[in-house]
Amino acid sequence: MKSTSFLPKPRSFVLRKGRVTNSQRSAIDNYWDDYVVDPELKLIDFRSLFNNDNSVVLDIGFGSGETLIHLASTEITKNFLGIEVYLSGVGTVLSRAKQDNLENIKIINMDAEKVLPINIKKNSLGGILLFYPDPWPKRKHNKRRIIQDPFLRILQERLKKNTFFYCKTDWKDYALHIVKTFNLLDGWKKADLKDLDKAYRDIPPTSYENKALKAGRKLVDLVYIKT
Repeated sequence: MKSTSFLPKPRSFVLRKGRVTNSQRSAIDNYWDDYVVDPELKLIDFRSLFNNDNSVVLDIGFGSGETLIHLASTEITKNFLGIEVYLSGVGTVLSRAKQDNLENIKIINMDAEKVLPINIKKNSLGGILLFYPDPWPKRKHNKRRIIQDPFLRILQERLKKNTFFYCKTDWKDYALHIVKTFNLLDGWKKADLKDLDKAYRDIPPTSYENKALKAGRKLVDLVYIKT
């Protein structure tokens, strides 16, 4: 069944036909059923999905999955749900998750803007990560940015009270946009990275971050707590 977007805006990403390597394809073929969730337009029961009552942290657009795999490996008493549209990234995470025998990861291969309002229960998440969303730097494309008022309201509804939203960007203009958007909303408290658990403060730099730093772009951490 085909779902429709809940936001009257263009997609926040361009679905490029990226190359899927033989290793990624093999992981997709062999481990898909072990880790990938088919939402089927219904609410996901986290307890049944992970077979425990541990807190669930959502990683939106996990890319190559370096952060997702690291956190799942170090935070074994928490569950991690990753959403990613690109099969190359999904294949990489499937391979690593199987290699490391991780049982606290599940993946959804869909657009987060469609998944969140339909498949994720309200007040169910223990945290949300959104690292380096497409900045859409041209002014005429700013409306395509994923962080907008309606999207943040959806995130807020799905977080438990006193849990976090942690975003990173390497574009100054996008960081200013994010802060401005949060400032117009009630129910959020701005926090610092030091307010999060050590696991989130000590995430190793990803290959993308190293490239951004080499290009001279500053990395900005933005943390907000649902009040």
